[in-house]
Amino acid sequence: MTRCISWAFVAVCLTSLGCSKPLDSGLDATGGAGLGGTGAGSAGGGGGEGGGGGAGGDPSPPNPCVIDCSTIQTPACLQGICDTELKSCIIVPTPGGEPCDDGRFCTVGETCSAGVCQGGELNTCGLAIDQCQSAICSEGDQACTLTPKDDGTSCVSDSLCDIVAECQEGTCVGTPRDCFFFPVQDSCKVAACNPATGNCEAVAGNEGAACSDSGDLCRSGKSCQGGLCLGGTPKVCNHLSAGCTNGYCDPGTGNCATRAVQPGDPCDQATTACTLGVCAADGQCVATPQHDGGACDDGNACTIGETCLAGLCQGGQVGGYVVYFSETFANNSAGWTFTPGTRNDGTPIQSWAIGATAGSTGHNYGFGDPTLDHTSTSDNGVAGVVLGGNITKVIHTPNYIESPPINTDVPGPVWLEFRRWLNSDYATSSVPYMVNYVEVWDGATWNVLWQSGGSPGIQDSAWNHLSYDVTAYKSPAMKVRFGYRVGSVSVRTVSSWNIDDVIIANAVCN
Repeated sequence: MTRCISWAFVAVCLTSLGCSKPLDSGLDATGGAGLGGTGAGSAGGGGGEGGGGGAGGDPSPPNPCVIDCSTIQTPACLQGICDTELKSCIIVPTPGGEPCDDGRFCTVGETCSAGVCQGGELNTCGLAIDQCQSAICSEGDQACTLTPKDDGTSCVSDSLCDIVAECQEGTCVGTPRDCFFFPVQDSCKVAACNPATGNCEAVAGNEGAACSDSGDLCRSGKSCQGGLCLGGTPKVCNHLSAGCTNGYCDPGTGNCATRAVQPGDPCDQATTACTLGVCAADGQCVATPQHDGGACDDGNACTIGETCLAGLCQGGQVGGYVVYFSETFANNSAGWTFTPGTRNDGTPIQSWAIGATAGSTGHNYGFGDPTLDHTSTSDNGVAGVVLGGNITKVIHTPNYIESPPINTDVPGPVWLEFRRWLNSDYATSSVPYMVNYVEVWDGATWNVLWQSGGSPGIQDSAWNHLSYDVTAYKSPAMKVRFGYRVGSVSVRTVSSWNIDDVIIANAVCN
C-alpha cells in the first residue's frame, strides 16, 4: 500500500511494508495473559493452543509506525518521524542549521531554517577581490566577473602616509599626508612622510641646489649633496691684500677681513706661482723669485708648458688649438644669410649688412657705430645693423644674421668667441623696448646663448670680447646667429649691433 504525505508543497510518498496481522492481535490470543510474566497457559479453544506465558515485559514500547521513519528519503531540510498517535510517519522540518544546497550556482554556504534551504553567501568563484572591486556572479553563465566599486567608496590605503583613501576606477587612492609645515634643519633637507610609520620626517633633498648652511662660511658655491651642504670654493679676499696687510675670510662671519703681517713674514700682494711676497720693514710686500723651472700657468688657455724663470711665468707654446670657423667680415664669401623680421602690418624688415664700418650720429642713448673694425687688416669690415646709422623705430619680430653651417662634430670642447660693439635700449616684462639675441643651432633647434634684459640698456663705446661654451650643441651643421627685435615705438634711438672676428674653435685664445 502507498500513502503520500504533503509538506511545503512537496509530496512524499510512502509504501507500506505490510503486516500479517495488527500489532495488538496477540492480546486477544489465548494465553495472552503472558504480560504478567507467570507463564501459566489457559485451556485453548478451537482456534489453537493458548500462548505461553511471557518471559517478562519488553522495556521499549513497540513501534506503532511499522517502519523506521528516519530512513524515508526527503527533500533537503525535511525529515521523517513517527507520529505515535496516528501510528504513521509524518514529514517535519529538520532542527535547523544543517548544510544544504538550494540548487543555485551563485550561492554557497546555505543552511536549513524552518524546513527551507536558504541564506548562504555570494559565490565569488575563488576570485581575488580587491577592496575597490565587487564580484558579480552570473547564474546563467555559471561564472564570476570583477567590477570596480563606485568612485568615492571608502577604502584603506596600504601606505600609512595616506590620511584619507577612496576608490578611484577600481584602485584605492589616498590623499598624502601634508608635511609642508614640518620643520627641517637646513636647506639640504625636505620634509616627507615615512610610509613605515606614517610620520613626517626630515630627509635629504634639493640635490644639487645651491646652499650655504654648513659651518664653513668661507666657502662659496656650495651645493646640496646627499643631504649635506658641501663643495664650493674658498672665498677670495686678496683684493684687501696690500703691502704688509693680508686679506682673509673670517670663518666666524664669512666676511672678508684684514690682518697685519710682521716684517719678514709672507704677504699676499706679491705672491704668485713664481714669486713669494715678503713683508719689508717699510711696510711694502716685496716679490722674491721662487720655483725657477717649476710649472706655472700664464693665464692663456692656448699655451702649454710654461715655467717660472726669475719670478715670471713664461715660455710655453701654443698647443692643440684648432679653429673650425673664422670670420673677419672682409666680405661675405662665407655665405652669411639674413632673416628678416616682421612688422605688425606683416611686411618684412631687414636691417643687417656686411661691409665697411662707419661712425654714426643721431642716437639719443649709448654711443654711435665704431669708425674702425677690430681686425688688424685694412678691410675695415664688420657685420652690423644699419651700418653708419640707427635702428628703425618700428615694432617687429627678430631680425637675424646667420652663419653658414659649421662642422663641429669633433672630440673635445667647442667655443664661440667674437667682438661686439652694441648699443641698445632695455626691455621690461611689460614693455620689451628692445631685445638682443645670440643663438646657436645644434642641428635640430635654435638655442639661446645670451639675451639682453632689463634696465639699463647696453652702451658699448669700444670693442668687447665675448665667448660662450657651445660644446653641448656640437653638430655636423652647427650655425650661430645674432639678432634683435623692437617691442615698442617708444624705443630709444640707438646704433645697435656691430660684430667682428667671429671664431669657433676648441679653446678661447684671442
